[in-house]
Amino acid sequence: MLRRLKIGGRVNLLIAVPLLAFIAFAAIGYIALLRSSVRGDEYKALKQAQDLRADVLPPPASLLEAWATVNHIAVLAAATDGFSADNLSLIEGDFETISRAQAKFEASMDYWGRQGLDQRVDIRLVQIGGAAGTRFFEVVENELKPAVAAEDVQQIIDVVRSMEWRFDLQQTGVNRAVVFAQNAVLVGEQSTDTYVGNVILLAGSGAAAILLLTLLLSVFVRRSIVGPIRSLAARAKTVATSELPDVVQHIHELAPDAPVPHLATFEIGTRDELADLAASFGSVQDAAVDLAAEQAMARRVMSENLINIARRNQNLLGRTLGFISTLEQGERDPESLDNLFRLDHLTTRMRRNAQSLLVLAGAEPTRLWAPPVALGDVVRAALSEVEHYGQVELAVLGDIGVQGAVASEIAHLLAELLENATSFSPPNTAVTVVGRAVPDGHQLAIFDYGLGMSADDLADANRRLNQVSSFDRESNKMLGFQVVARLAARHQVKVMLTTTPGGTGVTAIVRLPKAILEVVGAAGRAPTPVVDVSTMTQRLSEPLPGANGATPLALHTTSTTTGDDGMSLAPAWAPVAPAVGEGSDAHAPALMSLASQISAPASQPQATSPDGLSKRVPGAQLPDLGTPQNDATPMRAPDEVRSTLTSLQRGIDLGRNHNRES
Repeated sequence: MLRRLKIGGRVNLLIAVPLLAFIAFAAIGYIALLRSSVRGDEYKALKQAQDLRADVLPPPASLLEAWATVNHIAVLAAATDGFSADNLSLIEGDFETISRAQAKFEASMDYWGRQGLDQRVDIRLVQIGGAAGTRFFEVVENELKPAVAAEDVQQIIDVVRSMEWRFDLQQTGVNRAVVFAQNAVLVGEQSTDTYVGNVILLAGSGAAAILLLTLLLSVFVRRSIVGPIRSLAARAKTVATSELPDVVQHIHELAPDAPVPHLATFEIGTRDELADLAASFGSVQDAAVDLAAEQAMARRVMSENLINIARRNQNLLGRTLGFISTLEQGERDPESLDNLFRLDHLTTRMRRNAQSLLVLAGAEPTRLWAPPVALGDVVRAALSEVEHYGQVELAVLGDIGVQGAVASEIAHLLAELLENATSFSPPNTAVTVVGRAVPDGHQLAIFDYGLGMSADDLADANRRLNQVSSFDRESNKMLGFQVVARLAARHQVKVMLTTTPGGTGVTAIVRLPKAILEVVGAAGRAPTPVVDVSTMTQRLSEPLPGANGATPLALHTTSTTTGDDGMSLAPAWAPVAPAVGEGSDAHAPALMSLASQISAPASQPQATSPDGLSKRVPGAQLPDLGTPQNDATPMRAPDEVRSTLTSLQRGIDLGRNHNRES
């Protein structure tokens, strides 16, 4: 019932009940005090009983006074000078005293005659005692006074003696009346005591009842207010910490035409101000959901705009690359051709940035059927989109192909990792790419010996690489990781960063799942290392440059173990004797053993100029006609791979544009 009242009404009730009880208690106390006061009924009843007892005493007192006065008259009369002037004057005064006593006696008898006395008391006190007293005063008037007037001493003595039994008779009735009056006083006193005790008991019980009622009412009022408040607070906390973020996240992942989810309303089961507060909370959460939906719509519109801009840029860049390729084919001047190569490379990097914008904007890839692309060609396509591609050295990558529909995005993913590796590596160090087959797919490792990352930065980077999240303040510093994370999540690719052996640099491990891999046939394009493996092995065996004298590394072909996430944990580049003061495992990263997969390739002509730019090698694209081509094919230059994939991308873009126009 209390829940139906407003909080103000409950508080008023909590105040009014004790106040009314206090007023009632004060009224009861006032009435009790009034009845016990001199104007009260209880006091009057007690006073009447006391007066009754007092009134019982006047008859014998007045009669006793009259009897004493009569005896005094007898003594005066019996004296030698009994009837002298002085004695007569005294006797006259005694008669006046007897007259006053007679008046008191008659008034007392008249009062007792009107009382509802016990029959025996009435007979003794009023009838017999009253008659005896009346006869006593009649004897005084009729016999004693004449004897005094006659100055007859003997007559006076005889009259006085005859009056004694009448006094005794009246005294017996008086004693009975005294007992009755005393009982009445006791009853009155007991009644007054009982009344006062009852009043005190009632007052104490009332005070205790008021206190108990106030406490119970306080508890009920508190529960009726605190309970809904706690329920409301718990519900608000659940909404703020769990439900609302989940709904917002769900809204961000909704399809454009999907209905917007809503949160459950706040229900606390009251009709008071807390119900209004709950309704206000519901309005706030609905407004938050609507705002999240509007933000998702605005983000979706912005993403669509960015996608359109990125596709237009891609189209223009594709046309630019086609035009540059045409110029390259007709150019014979080495210097101009080198400039065209530079322009071609910059344009390709711009196209990668446009593709990154598409990935970040959430554009879904167009699933087109295409033949598989050798992994080596995919890596070389990634190299063509890296600024410092001259620092990258390819070891054995593995005889495997990537599905043509996802080859460009895998190349994009590798390009982001290679760009990061070359950007944070000294120009005089190499970035090495090694690959090998694993039970659940194929694994690539990108080694660099640059600045490296702290343990906290590595943990944060790995978290970002394995979690596709919305942008935050730190996202602008790791846009490449955002692109890699989205591409990896799209194709179930696992990417992990760890410290390069020796404590300097970072190694990126990329695990390609079997779902996107295809076996390249005999006529396929198997990858061929660009670098001399023996030279690379010798370089890796030498001490790595570092500010603190990093541990030198040597190439070992040791067995590996596998961690919980499927990544190989044993280092392929095991440290040689550590420096003094360093532990042998101080900087050992979690790497896979790829060294055993490296084999010495045939010598290849140098494909880069001394300043790090690519250059055409005569005959590099021609097959060796004197050697049967069964398991190995000549190296394909990055420019050739880039040109091929550019043509493929240009065809895809033209197809998209044609579909939109139609």
